[in-house]
Amino acid sequence: GSLTRPARTGLSSMYFPPKQAEEFAEELSGEFEGIGAEIGIKEDQLVIIAPLAGSPAEKSGLKPGDKIYLIDGEETYGLALDKAVLKIRGPKGTAVKLTISHNGLQAVQEITIVRDTIVVPTVTWEMKENNIAYLRVSYFNDDTWDQFDKAVKEIKLKSPKGLILDMRSNPGGYLDTAIAVASEWVKSGNIVTEKFSAGRENNHTSIGTHRLVDVPTAVLVDGGSASASEIVAGALQDYGVAKIIGMKTYGKGSVQDFEVLPDGSAIKLTVARWYTPKDRQIDKEGIMPDVVLDSMVESVTSTAGVVEYKDAGLKRAIEMLSNY
Repeated sequence: GSLTRPARTGLSSMYFPPKQAEEFAEELSGEFEGIGAEIGIKEDQLVIIAPLAGSPAEKSGLKPGDKIYLIDGEETYGLALDKAVLKIRGPKGTAVKLTISHNGLQAVQEITIVRDTIVVPTVTWEMKENNIAYLRVSYFNDDTWDQFDKAVKEIKLKSPKGLILDMRSNPGGYLDTAIAVASEWVKSGNIVTEKFSAGRENNHTSIGTHRLVDVPTAVLVDGGSASASEIVAGALQDYGVAKIIGMKTYGKGSVQDFEVLPDGSAIKLTVARWYTPKDRQIDKEGIMPDVVLDSMVESVTSTAGVVEYKDAGLKRAIEMLSNY
C-alpha cells in the first residue's frame, strides 16, 4: 500500500497524531480558533500588525502596533513567530492573557481575550490610492477560486493602474487553484513542474483566460508564504510578469499525500517536489523576492511624538506601481 511508498522513493513521510491531523485539515479550511489578529516581529518584539474586523482581538481593544510582552505570563522577547501563534491560538471559549502596551505608550496593561472561531475570508480586495487594486489571498482552499474569479471580474471593471497580490502568511493549499491563479498573469507555458523520484515529471501548463496579463503587478510575500503561494510567486517571477516584494518565502515545495487512518490520526507522505518554470526547486529553497525588505512593519514617529506602525510591504508596492 501507500505506506511503503516513502521507502521506495527515499523521500520523507510524517505521522500526525489526531490533534495535529485536525489542525492540518483546519489550515486549509480558512477557519481556526483563536483571537483573530495578525502578529509580526519588529526588532525582536512581538507586535500586533492588524486585528481582524469583528474578532475577539478587535473587540478587546487591540490595535495595530501594540507590543505584546507576555503571553499568559510568559516572556515573548526573542520568541519565534510560529511559537507565539501557537500560544495565542487555542480552543473556542478559553481565555488568553496578553500583557501589552498601546502604540507609543509606555504604560503596560493586561488584556484577557476569550478565544472564538475565526473565519478568515479567503479572498478580499479594495482599491488603494493612485487607482491601485489590492487583492489579498489568504489560502488556496475550496472557496478560493470562486472568490478570486469574482474579485478579478470586479477589479477589471475599475481598469486599475496596477495590482498588488498579497500572499503574506498564506500557508498554501490546493495545487490546481495555484495553477489557475498564476495563469491569470501567464499567457502560455509551464506554471509548475512536479518531479517524482523515479525521474518522472508532470508539467502543469497555463490555463484559463489570462485576464491580468497587461496589469502591472507587485506580489507581497513573507516567511509565512508557503506551498501554493510559492508556486504562484515563483511562476510570476520567472516570467517577469510581476515584481516580488517582501521576505524570502518558507520553502515548502513538496507534494504530499494526506491519508487519515481509522483512529483519526493521519500520515502525510512526500511523493514529489515542485519546481518553478525556470527549474528552481521550491522545497527548502523558497522564493527570494526581487525587492527584499528586512521587516514588514515600519515605524513612523509623528511630530507629536506618537509612533505609528505602517505596513512596509504595502507602502513599497504602492510606490513601485505608482511610478509605472
